[in-house]
Amino acid sequence: MKHWMSLAFVFVFLPMAWATPHQDQVLEEILYQDYKYLIQKNEINQRTGLIAYDQSLFVDALWDALDEETPGAAEVLDSITTYHYELVEKLRVAILKIKYQRATTLPTELVNELVNVLRTPEVEIKLIYTLAAYEKEILTAGHTDVIELAQTHPEYFDLAEDEVRRKEITDDLIEDLFHKTPDATTYMNGEYVKSVKLFMFCRENRLYPCLMVMRNIHGEVVRNDDGSIWSHPSLASSARGLPSYTRNGNTPAGIFTIDSVMPVADQQISFGKFRRMMLNFVPKSKDEVLFKSLLPASSHDQEWWKTSTVARDAGRNLFRIHGTGKINKDPTTPYFPFMRTSGCIAQRENTYGTITYKDQRELLDDIMRAMDLRPSYENEVKIKGILYIVEIDDKATPVTAEDLALRGIL
Repeated sequence: MKHWMSLAFVFVFLPMAWATPHQDQVLEEILYQDYKYLIQKNEINQRTGLIAYDQSLFVDALWDALDEETPGAAEVLDSITTYHYELVEKLRVAILKIKYQRATTLPTELVNELVNVLRTPEVEIKLIYTLAAYEKEILTAGHTDVIELAQTHPEYFDLAEDEVRRKEITDDLIEDLFHKTPDATTYMNGEYVKSVKLFMFCRENRLYPCLMVMRNIHGEVVRNDDGSIWSHPSLASSARGLPSYTRNGNTPAGIFTIDSVMPVADQQISFGKFRRMMLNFVPKSKDEVLFKSLLPASSHDQEWWKTSTVARDAGRNLFRIHGTGKINKDPTTPYFPFMRTSGCIAQRENTYGTITYKDQRELLDDIMRAMDLRPSYENEVKIKGILYIVEIDDKATPVTAEDLALRGIL
């Protein structure tokens, strides 16, 4: 199987089966999965012709294959030469080699290139964040000089400030966010004017399930037939217990856009029986004016939402809302019967005792109803929304409707 065959599949299949403004998101996932397949089959040749975008996806796929203990992944790592790679991707491969004990230090030529770049006044923020995220590995390898130079750039300390941001939001800010979030008229030329707003409230400890509430396309709070507020449990927890700025870490707090669904419900063991929704970061802009256009004024000068901008600039990608074909066999876990993910938002699925969960199916249908659409397979591709993820406190329990009522959300 060659890489160009997947590209041919993408460009032939997508126009026939699925036409949306976000085909690039579908392409990104297909290319990533293609690389994982090639790694698993050990059919990777030297990728000397890869552009920076493809280099990043290939290293992402290799990183995940190693974390998942895919047979042959370590051999692929050993075979890679990265002289033609972008600097940040050279660094990521070198970190993998240290992490998986295929090397004890960074290559000398890489260290020299890092030192020269870090001495310049402006450095790519993804490079700084990568050095900060894997500071321990780099210091253990003996490269104190690289870390000290990286620390001369103020962005290096953004990651350490994540803990402060998590404890910053107040009940008043939460209430204001839900009740005074501006409409999306000015955001991205009005692309999200007729979309839902989904608010997902979580604990700081992501082992405990979060709770979603929603506003429909008319700005009205979505309610159940009895008048109570609609709510939906979800989980945003890293299976590896990693922070949100690292690959496979927790889903970051902040804002995402919801941009339709993947064309088919494939890979059902990982993602479940129903199509997964695609999430995207708010694009970077000067002083984050695009981001702030989706926030009430009371949050503009706050930092609780910057966790997602840090994750964005660190290069995280491929966020989804999805179910699972896997079974949680440990009822003592705080998140039972959810399954943790590699950074996506998880839905309950499968049968536990007398209960069969189909949370992804229910969420897709409820969002379509909130968009004044008939719940149907054909209308799933029209799903659009803005997702706010907020950590409300550090209690060691699932978030409940009572928690939200105490903050004026009822």
